[in-house]
Amino acid sequence: MRRAAPAPEPRAGMLVCVCDPQLDAPANDNGPRAVSTFGLAVGFAFAVLAQTVASAALPLAGAQLAPRPELVTWPFAALLLGAALASFPASFLRDAFGRRTGFALGASVGIAGGALLVAALIQRQFAWACLGALWLGMAQGFSFFYRHEAAAASGRPAAATAGVLAGGLLAAVAGPTLAGFAESLAAPFFLVGAAALAALAHTCSLGVAVMLADDPTSTFRPKVTAPLSAIVWPTLVAGVAWFGMNAVMSGAPLALVGCGIGGAAVFGFIALHVAAMYAPAVPLALAGDRLPPLAIALTGVVLVAIGVPLQRLATPESITAALICVGAGWSVATVGATAWIYQSGQPSRLALALHDGGLFALAICGALTGYLLA
Repeated sequence: MRRAAPAPEPRAGMLVCVCDPQLDAPANDNGPRAVSTFGLAVGFAFAVLAQTVASAALPLAGAQLAPRPELVTWPFAALLLGAALASFPASFLRDAFGRRTGFALGASVGIAGGALLVAALIQRQFAWACLGALWLGMAQGFSFFYRHEAAAASGRPAAATAGVLAGGLLAAVAGPTLAGFAESLAAPFFLVGAAALAALAHTCSLGVAVMLADDPTSTFRPKVTAPLSAIVWPTLVAGVAWFGMNAVMSGAPLALVGCGIGGAAVFGFIALHVAAMYAPAVPLALAGDRLPPLAIALTGVVLVAIGVPLQRLATPESITAALICVGAGWSVATVGATAWIYQSGQPSRLALALHDGGLFALAICGALTGYLLA
């Protein structure tokens, strides 16, 4: 006789019939089948488009609106702060209400953030710009859970993570052209078109999110949970890469302008950097699970360490090389660290939230030091 599965413990937010859990399994919007990596990659790609545009626009918006020079990088830092703050709700909302609700909520916050940034640029309000950047960052924090969703649903976490990140490559390549077109439509308001494009990209991401789930799930399979300590070293190693990458990225737009590069051309340099952030994910999607996660993560840290001092040379060529190195290093380190935390089993929602929150906290520290590299 087949043994019945143990009844799950009811918890807040989970839609479940508690009258007969043996017959009526937990139901949320996660669907009866594992979500495809392609669907996750498409949703992530639209989020990356918004990230590409916002990452180039926010340092320039800070330079345009900041009342004091030391506050120039605050909008970009607010972007990362929002991502860090979103790590916990992004993790737990997905478990309680399903992937569709979590990702749709994140995209909706991004739409509001882009709209508020548009208003801030038109009204020249620095505080509004920081708040809009915070909301855009919260949307970014939700979107980074696309990689966890793919890793959890696949037996090949490194390849699945890389497959989702690879979706950002096309968005990064298309970003400068779309941003230039948006800026021409919004002229003579500088950066307004870019901010509106970020809101539109999150609107498209919302459209993808609401189509991710099928009917309520009909099965319940408890999984072995990895210990919380499993995230410590992956978080620290990848955090070094996130710190260095954001230190270079937050200071690069101002450094390029100081080298005589026009404001509109800065979008092209940042898009090259974002393309470097996601290009390594393509080969890693094919061969990532054949390599030790620790080796992948450390390789990423080395690439970032090479790129950081190049920024100090303060030439367009050296800044470009720095952006490429730290972008590629960030991608490789993130893929390696994500696969690393799944080696011991399925991480808990708290572990995933702490992991992403720690990465974004170190990224914030890097962004705040970016003014010193500009």
